Amino acid sequence: MPRRAALVLLLVLCLTGCSGGDSDDGGSSPSAAPTPAGPYQEVEFTGGDGQPRQGRLFGPDDAPVAVVLSHMGSDGDSQEDWAATAEALAGRGHQVLTYERLRPRYQVWQDVIGAVEYLRDHGAGRVVVAGASLGAMASLHVALQPSPPADGVVWVAGLLHSEGMDFDQATVAGLSCPALLITGDGDSYGATEDTRQLHAWLPGSELLVLPTPRHGTDILAEGGAPAEQLQTAILDFVDGVAAAEASTPC
Repeated sequence: MPRRAALVLLLVLCLTGCSGGDSDDGGSSPSAAPTPAGPYQEVEFTGGDGQPRQGRLFGPDDAPVAVVLSHMGSDGDSQEDWAATAEALAGRGHQVLTYERLRPRYQVWQDVIGAVEYLRDHGAGRVVVAGASLGAMASLHVALQPSPPADGVVWVAGLLHSEGMDFDQATVAGLSCPALLITGDGDSYGATEDTRQLHAWLPGSELLVLPTPRHGTDILAEGGAPAEQLQTAILDFVDGVAAAEASTPC
């Protein structure tokens, strides 16, 4: 083969080999690193029942207070319902964990146990458990247990008797940590009356009754003044837990 032809053939073979990594077969070309879906980290933690949960962790790792936000119990409810509040809390320097609950509904408090333990294991000095509707009941249920310890509880439109969780005066009498109780004044699920009753049993608690018939985080979804008041109350409450000289465990 003439020298010139041999050189041309060698060049063609080299170019062909070098271009193999650009083919659509996924060969050996490295894939781009995934980017965060939002201002949070995707995390996994183990519930009190030993099953894994998927969640989102907002805010700084060295925050003085961490907050668990538990969502409501209907099929369309998810951790996304708390996203704006989680971001607002993180903006004030707090750490926040939201998550997707597992079924069955009557064991939802196992989610909260795992979330609190996860935050404690990762350095949280104080933990506030907060939730709406089913999430509120699960939060209070866990706050009333000696372990894992909580330092504050936020109840948004919970019910005193639902999904296997029952609260009465004797049951909640031992709650000693700060408590914020919130409901709409026309809640069709009965949360207005139950939240007022819970406040009567917990004279040291804060009560906020908003001018709305909406239930739980549906208040946030609707927007307007009630939504702003609800979120501001939660932000200020967590700020108060963080600012306290000493923690008062639940």
